[in-house]
Amino acid sequence: MKILCGALVVLTALVAAPGPVRAAVPAGATPAPIRYAAITDCDKSSPDAELCGPWWYRTTDGKRHPLKGVASAAEPVAVSGDGRRLAYIRAKDTRLVIRDLDGRTRVSRAKAWPSKDELMVVRVTMSYDGSLVAVNCCWAGNTDHPARVYAAATGALLSEVPGVSVSDDAVSFSGDGDQILVSTEDGESSTLSVHDLNGRRTARVVPPRLIRDNAATAALNADGHTVAVYVSGRNPGIALYDLKTEQVTATFSVPRSGQKVEREPATDRMQEADTDVRLDWTGDSTLRMVRKTGFKLVRVQVYGLDVSGGGSLRRQRSYAITGTAEEAVSGR
Repeated sequence: MKILCGALVVLTALVAAPGPVRAAVPAGATPAPIRYAAITDCDKSSPDAELCGPWWYRTTDGKRHPLKGVASAAEPVAVSGDGRRLAYIRAKDTRLVIRDLDGRTRVSRAKAWPSKDELMVVRVTMSYDGSLVAVNCCWAGNTDHPARVYAAATGALLSEVPGVSVSDDAVSFSGDGDQILVSTEDGESSTLSVHDLNGRRTARVVPPRLIRDNAATAALNADGHTVAVYVSGRNPGIALYDLKTEQVTATFSVPRSGQKVEREPATDRMQEADTDVRLDWTGDSTLRMVRKTGFKLVRVQVYGLDVSGGGSLRRQRSYAITGTAEEAVSGR
């Protein structure tokens, strides 16, 4: 499974930059949300095929739009869960670009990542509503380059969170967008920590194995203490964990992905092959699961889960993506 680096606070304004010509949208009309961003596969016969640029994105009305100038990085593009925004690292100067549906773009004054040599291990992550963007880098144990958290709408670099790698760690945002959830792993133990938007750590726990083995998909509720994770394996599910009581409070079954289940020798974890999962809290008691499987024919399934009253799971939509080597999926 792919896996989605605060004491120092830096306020850096993003400046409006001239973007490509905006698509013509009838007066009063709302542009269709982004379904996914992708890069075309040069060699469709291999899961390790080289990428064919440039990137592009498809909206829910089926239209394909160009997205030029994206850096060659591990995961250089992110799409908000609501499909209203995307963000990417620009190739020519490693700056962060945030793009709205109407074509407006903002480009960071400073580089989003200091070294082009490290771009291949850089990841961009967006909150469900597109209000926050995180950029993190490098391998486990590298604390020289903390994760950088941007406010997409206001253009400020809000905080820097140290010690977050792209290999086993993950950065995500709370359902109301005012807290940062970080899962980190040092090879011997795993931790979940919560930071405010100034980068100050407000909570830190060592979760039980069920949670830490699946913490790469962790999503923090707006209440600031309920964490949901996707439990990978032969009988997948969603588990809820309370950071205050340090207890697993509920588990919910979800349909099997259909992917081969393997034990990873390095971690001794059961994982579903070629499977990416994104969880977003869309309300106080509602979760959305976006599961992407496969590499030649990529299948996307989106489920909604109401965790109150016993948990009601409903499939919202499903679709396939073909001919791509990498995809950033919104879930729309």
